[in-house]
Amino acid sequence: MTKGERTGLVWSVRIGSIAWMAVLGFLLFVTYGVEPANHGSNEVKDRMAAECIGTFKDRYGCKEAIIVKSGQETFVAMAWRFLLVIVPPMVVNFWLPSYLRRNPVHAAEHHHEAAADWKSRAQFHTQKQSPEEAAQDLHVDGLPSVHHPAHHTIDDIAPVPDWKAKAQSQISKAKRPE
Repeated sequence: MTKGERTGLVWSVRIGSIAWMAVLGFLLFVTYGVEPANHGSNEVKDRMAAECIGTFKDRYGCKEAIIVKSGQETFVAMAWRFLLVIVPPMVVNFWLPSYLRRNPVHAAEHHHEAAADWKSRAQFHTQKQSPEEAAQDLHVDGLPSVHHPAHHTIDDIAPVPDWKAKAQSQISKAKRPE
C-alpha cells in the first residue's frame, strides 16, 4: 500500500462514515420519527381509556404500567435507531488503524531493513554518484568540474569518535582498584 492509497482509504472511510450517519440519521430520526409515548400522548391516553377499568387503585396501577411500558418501548426504539446510525461507522473507524498497522506504507527501495546499525545505513545513503558520473550517465556535456571525492564516507560527513570503545575504557577504569 502506497502513501496515496493509505490517505485515500482513510479519507474515504471518514467521508463514508459521515455520509452514513447523515443519511441514516435523517431517515431514521426525521423521516420515520418516533413521537415519544408519554402520559400526555394520544396513543397512551387511548390505551389507558380502553384497558384500565375497575377501582381507582386498579385504574391507577394499569395507567402506571402503560406509561412505564410505553416509555420503555420508546427507549428501545430510539436506542436501536441510535445504534444503527452510530455503531457501524465507529466499528469501521476502530478497525481501520489495525488494518493500516498490518498493511504499512511500502518504503522506497533504497531502505534496507537488513542493515541494522546506523553507520552502515548512513554509508549506504552517502554512496551516490558524483556530478561528473551523473552527467556521463545522462550524456550531458559542458558541466563545470567539481573537486571533491565521488564517494563520501560517513566519517567524512560526520566524524564520530568510537563511543563504544570510549565507554568501555571508562567502565574498565572505574572497575580497576587503585
